[in-house]
Formats: sequence, C-alpha cells, structure tokens
Amino acid sequence: MIPGFRQLPYESRLLRLQLWTLEERRHRADLLEVFKMYSGSTVVSFHHFFTLSPVTTTRGHSAKIAKVRCHFDLRHHFFPVE
Repeated sequence: MIPGFRQLPYESRLLRLQLWTLEERRHRADLLEVFKMYSGSTVVSFHHFFTLSPVTTTRGHSAKIAKVRCHFDLRHHFFPVE
C-alpha cells in the first residue's frame, strides 16, 4: 500500500491516483471482449452472443450489434473465458 493512503476511503484513493473503479474496469473489459469477438481474435463465436442489426442508420459504421435474448440467468452477468 502507498504510505498515507491506508486511512483514505476507496473513492478518495481512486481520485488521487487517477484510477477507474472496479465497475468501470469491468465494463471496459466487456467492451474489449466484444470487440475481440467481433474481429475474430478469440475462439468464442461472436454470433453465439450477438447478431448484427438490419438497421442501416449507424452514423458511419457498418456494425450495429444487437444482443441475442437469453433465457438462462448465467449469460446475463458475464462473458465466458474460453
């Protein structure tokens, strides 16, 4: 631990060190995983979790992603690490 930071609350330590919260880091990791799946950089199939939307109004890019509906609670909370 950095000297003088032990008594500070979590939010104050993050602000002083200019770090993201755990929740923000997890969101970023999820976005990166989706990009890897879309670009084919992982063994996890993109089409297993997402479909490309037929809507063509995407403000300049060709990929609008729609999440596949799921009936299992397990898939709602995280991506698999395969």
